[in-house]
Amino acid sequence: MRLSLRKPKEDTWEVDDYLWLENVGDEHLMLHLKSGDLRLDKGRRYRFRRDILDDPQVHELLDARKLIIREEG
Repeated sequence: MRLSLRKPKEDTWEVDDYLWLENVGDEHLMLHLKSGDLRLDKGRRYRFRRDILDDPQVHELLDARKLIIREEG
């Protein structure tokens, strides 16, 4: 039996499905995400899928201007 290593088309993500969140605050942040905790050090950025914007903690940090959204790395 041969297994296909190709992913189905519906499982692929486009480049536009991602954004960068950058910690512009003066402290390290701990994001408590569904997939687990993530430490985002001050001055660093991390790439996420756009659905991260649905997370209430991320909204709070964006409103507090501790995080900013970058479209490209």
